[in-house]
Amino acid sequence: MQMLDRFRPGMFRLFGVPQSERRSSAGENEHAESARLPGFATQTRRLRNNLIALALFFVIVVGLLFAVPGLRSAGERITDTNIGWLAIAVALELLSCVSYVILFGLVFKRLGRSLSSRLSLAELAMNSVVSVSGLGGIALGAWVLHSKGISMERIARRSVLLFVLTSAVNVVAVVVFGIPMWLGLLPGTRNELLTLLPAAIALIVIIGTLVLARSATRAATQTGQHGRVRTVLLAAATGVTDAVELIRHHDWRLLGAVGYWLWDNLCLFVCLAAYGNPPTFWAVAMAYLVGMLGNSLPLPGGFFLVEGGLVGMLVLLGTHPVSLALAAVLVYRAISLWIPALIGALAFLSLRSEIGKPLGDTAHTLAGG
Repeated sequence: MQMLDRFRPGMFRLFGVPQSERRSSAGENEHAESARLPGFATQTRRLRNNLIALALFFVIVVGLLFAVPGLRSAGERITDTNIGWLAIAVALELLSCVSYVILFGLVFKRLGRSLSSRLSLAELAMNSVVSVSGLGGIALGAWVLHSKGISMERIARRSVLLFVLTSAVNVVAVVVFGIPMWLGLLPGTRNELLTLLPAAIALIVIIGTLVLARSATRAATQTGQHGRVRTVLLAAATGVTDAVELIRHHDWRLLGAVGYWLWDNLCLFVCLAAYGNPPTFWAVAMAYLVGMLGNSLPLPGGFFLVEGGLVGMLVLLGTHPVSLALAAVLVYRAISLWIPALIGALAFLSLRSEIGKPLGDTAHTLAGG
């Protein structure tokens, strides 16, 4: 216990838990109620402010579409959007959210279906308005679970596992699509900078992650490795090894990781189809995978970077005119950001009564569940 207490502050800093909410395991239940409301108010303000920023972003975009002559054709396309295609795109985005809920339930077992569903949707809301490759949602989930008595070490391990599973689908897909497209086996482009290079980088990331996971445990046990460094190394190592173990067991809920990516990708494809003949699914998938790299930067929703990356990749992979790609991307982004943001915000507000209530024995079995 003394060793765990020593590493606990590092995990709080890692997941962004405010100093006022850092408390020892022995005193968690005693102080949970007093800390519940202030902590909830802080998280609520954070989500609210980012939703406002998201709304302002789209207000600015709409203003630019009708104020800048070169963008008016894209704005006119958006105003003529077919409602049927739009409904299909919304349904696909909802399926993406459901897939994430399924995967979250696999990773955080024994939380109970109700809590697991609401917490996963709340994480999606935070991920929509605070990009950073999903770390905003992980930080929110860590705060909620810790308020219920679960140790940060165990939360870190399962959060890394969730992050690895969702990221693995994107990285593997770049290899699976990029190399065959470069070889001419899939329709799209044979430009090595758009296909082979991303696939090679993705393959290096896969191999490097597996190698680093093997060495992380040894590094964590070395003399001099302590505190935050050791906690991060152990969380990374166990997260990767747990992911490999889950994949070997072929649990059907792992399809949630695939569905989370696939339905969102199809949402973009449908948005393109709404304005004419879209490029092939394979080309759209490759554009999606490379263009969404803007999500890894710490900007609300990846503003402008994701949109620019997606439009650029779609044009390079054969989407013409540019106004079609721009209109489709903006409609897709409106759907993919606002659907999880609104549903997740409601889910987060419903968690108010859960904050600070201990899970009892569940907290002790979560990591091994």
